[in-house]
Amino acid sequence: MKPTIASRALALVFLPLLGLYPQEADSGFSGGGVPPAPVVSSLAAKVSDGSVTLTWAQAPDVTGISEILRGDAPITVANESSARKLGSVPWNVTEFVDTDVEPGVRYWYAVISVDGDGTRYDFFLPASNSLIMAVSLEAPEKAGPAGIDGFAARVRNDAVVISWSESVQGKNLVLYRSTEPFTAFSSLLPAVLVSAFSDTGASFTDYPVPGVPYYYALLDEDSVHAGEVTFAPGKNTNGTSVEIPSELALIQRASILPLRPMPLPYLNPSREPERPAVRFSKATETKIARLTATASARPLNERQAYLFRSDTEDRGAGGDDYALRKIVAAGFGPDTLTALDDYLSLRRGEEAAARAHFYKGEALYFAGKYDDALLEFLLARDAYANQAGEWIQYALAALTDTGTR
Repeated sequence: MKPTIASRALALVFLPLLGLYPQEADSGFSGGGVPPAPVVSSLAAKVSDGSVTLTWAQAPDVTGISEILRGDAPITVANESSARKLGSVPWNVTEFVDTDVEPGVRYWYAVISVDGDGTRYDFFLPASNSLIMAVSLEAPEKAGPAGIDGFAARVRNDAVVISWSESVQGKNLVLYRSTEPFTAFSSLLPAVLVSAFSDTGASFTDYPVPGVPYYYALLDEDSVHAGEVTFAPGKNTNGTSVEIPSELALIQRASILPLRPMPLPYLNPSREPERPAVRFSKATETKIARLTATASARPLNERQAYLFRSDTEDRGAGGDDYALRKIVAAGFGPDTLTALDDYLSLRRGEEAAARAHFYKGEALYFAGKYDDALLEFLLARDAYANQAGEWIQYALAALTDTGTR
């Protein structure tokens, strides 16, 4: 039997935690395990003769078509509506050539799977079915691959200083950071893109979370586009992790803009400073126990709805925010779902659309439709990782408790 949409959504939640690609999950979880994600994998782009050739590995258990999308930014569920549909190919065709490209313009591509019954799987996994780096016709005119060597990552106070030598200066480079060693192209999936820049010969300074061991990798941008990267400790990655002492977490420094939302890592317990034990009075302990028992006994559908601050403050009439604020102000009754569907039927801003999906997930959750709610929270996760992640856990717990499949 083909896995349901809900079971595929569960797979998409757990695949990043397992550090697997969809095709790896297919071979590692046979029988009654986690089903593979219904997306193509190993999407790569090559520029030649004034065109862009896309190649990929077909999606498991999907026998419909593959749609090719192109955008002017990395394609996600939040900005999919602004991406251009270039065409489609049968599910067993794993190549597409885009000839309508202009020199000097940067393009991002994604491939979406559509099943034979018309079910569309709007999931975007970076480095799997969605490119993480732009493609440009100028790439073949540049010099050959950067010869990166002498890579080193050194801790200096609350910073990590990255240094290297390169045979072809002026090339575009990309720097990644991960809590796991870089060994293959799949290592880029859970990694954080720290920066993309043109090499000038100067070192790079990063300010990661203290108390967490990190690995870094420096790659040629063109090689990432083509999916042809290799990792060698001491040449373009560090074989031994570097870690800023957790005691420096309290040091105040200038705010650094985050590149993308990411979960708070676990600090290394061996480097944590000793803290005195916290003791409460007997009366306080009794109150804590009573509150805990009350919270545990509360039914799943009695959770309190979460509203974003922008939808609770009156910021004037007009615009996407005003329309969404009017909908959620009426609560999360049966009419809310209809109002949110009408709201999302029109093109909205990226953040407003993500919040609308989040509120739709809450409305479905309160209605007891936990599998449908889970899909909506997944659609909001790119823009609001922390809030959506919390409600994803609520929906998963509800599915487990109620036996819903």
